[in-house]
Amino acid sequence: MHYRQLGRHDATVSEISFGCNRLGEAHSPDAHWVDLVQQAMDLGVTLFDTAEAYGWGRSEELLGAAIGNRSDILIASKVSRVQESNEKDFSAARIVAQAEASLRRLQRDCIDIYQLHSPTVADLQQFDWPEAMHQLKAAGKIRYSGVSINDVASGEWLIAQGLADVLQVEYSMLEPAVGEALFPLAEEAGVGILVRMPMARGILTGKFQPGRTVGQEYRASLLGDKVSGYVDQAAAFARTMPDDGWTLGQLALRYAITPKAVSAAIPGARTVEQLWQNVAASDGMGLSEEELVAVTIVQSRWQRKV
Repeated sequence: MHYRQLGRHDATVSEISFGCNRLGEAHSPDAHWVDLVQQAMDLGVTLFDTAEAYGWGRSEELLGAAIGNRSDILIASKVSRVQESNEKDFSAARIVAQAEASLRRLQRDCIDIYQLHSPTVADLQQFDWPEAMHQLKAAGKIRYSGVSINDVASGEWLIAQGLADVLQVEYSMLEPAVGEALFPLAEEAGVGILVRMPMARGILTGKFQPGRTVGQEYRASLLGDKVSGYVDQAAAFARTMPDDGWTLGQLALRYAITPKAVSAAIPGARTVEQLWQNVAASDGMGLSEEELVAVTIVQSRWQRKV
């Protein structure tokens, strides 16, 4: 495993980390998930990203059971929508209360990276959330404040205002736009970048075949009309891979960690085999210039088709 500085902050993270959105799914017992997290740590993973909304506390609870208060492992979590109403409330009072609840579930004294979960620019400007982050830092309850964003405008505003230590963005070979727009700004400002969905909800693992329907049981189906084109594009990416045993998923992960601004990619894993495949993508560099050009050519061809 290779490690990177978190922006310009006093922390390093494994460049291939662990996204915990699927942690705790009912098809496997708790012992399976706890063992998976512990095996990830044994393989050198030092950052786990979760949220109160992942299983509404279950993901955090399992991380608490597996990791607890270890100081050598970083935990990133998020304050999400109100569970009962699905409304957004990023008020300072609620954020402080939700952070305390996450700390209890995680069995930790401090959350290393505490993030807002998918706010819009209007949300960021409406609520007094920065005050909560200030209070939580002063109390030693969080180390760094962050925002998991969905658009360029949110990232630009946060960087301009100096209100985020870390940004989490969707970035992949299929969805490069938000990252490419924000990476230079984040690097200049010293903001850490976490890349979510680097394998595009499983499409960039190669498990879906062109011309075949993607079932509703797969998260990729949430992409709707985009799925078919994305599956075709993934097959084209697969044809660019070096002949040295890479999987398509490893190509996708190395693409995600290629930009210097990126501190870590946070793919999920549900099995030990998936975990091993993810960790094996760490090489400290990402794609070579030649490999990146091959990917860019495919991306350009698909942009012309759209």
